[in-house]
Amino acid sequence: MTSLALHGIWFHEGRKMARWSPRSRRHLQRQTPAITQQLLPEIPHSCTHVRGHGGVKGALRQIHRGLPRARFVARFDIAAYYDSMRHDVLRTQCAATDLYAEQQQSIADYLALPDTRGTGCGMVASGGLSPLLGALYLTPLDRRMEAASQRKRLVLYVRYMDDIVLLARTRWQLRRAIAALHEEIAALGLRLHRVKRFIGRTTQGFDFLGYRIRAGARLRPSAEGLRRLRERARRLHEREGDRHRLRQYVLRWQRWHWGGLDGIVSRKGGAERSWQHVLTHLELQRPS
Repeated sequence: MTSLALHGIWFHEGRKMARWSPRSRRHLQRQTPAITQQLLPEIPHSCTHVRGHGGVKGALRQIHRGLPRARFVARFDIAAYYDSMRHDVLRTQCAATDLYAEQQQSIADYLALPDTRGTGCGMVASGGLSPLLGALYLTPLDRRMEAASQRKRLVLYVRYMDDIVLLARTRWQLRRAIAALHEEIAALGLRLHRVKRFIGRTTQGFDFLGYRIRAGARLRPSAEGLRRLRERARRLHEREGDRHRLRQYVLRWQRWHWGGLDGIVSRKGGAERSWQHVLTHLELQRPS
């Protein structure tokens, strides 16, 4: 007997979303904290998106600290991150932990019920267990890359969900780390995005989690980060047409962008610069 019931699935921005029954939502709300407590010790700290591992800002602080010791960087995205994860691999990984039988059954149902085509791969992006299971799935990669860092073959390895950064002192060390990364990714049935990647010198700069990172410089919003700001601001303005609320949204975005990064993020131009950026791109004139 399954512990969950699915009322439907839909797709949002290319990601599969699930609508669970009210009883199933309550069941997941009860189970998720206990499952998280059991699985967190299994997940290396280089995986920063899970609770207590630093989050976005912790990942950025780690990278900024590592930049002075590194000359080369590789930044990758995993293609179809949630869609490609194999259920049999996840079930095996869960079976090797201290999860109870009921918890393992909940995870099995969570994976299988949205898999209407019976592919044995993928999970929904809308459930509370997905970030945790995604972290667990990539633990072989995280452990191997962390071991390389401990042996001084890498300056730093950081992962936030499907975004990966490698920092190395030499080009040779970076090449070896990339080869090892490819081996682990392939063994898990995953692949790296062909376009969303950068390999080069840290002085060239690269984008990560909405920020532009470059050795010797403070963090700034990336082009993609600014694009998302403009897009969300446009949707808000089209929906409500309230200039005051639009400005409040931009100010909140600016505070979040600066938050937790004192001393390493650029504040040039202040919040007024971001507000002017949004006004210009939305073709709204400032009041005289």
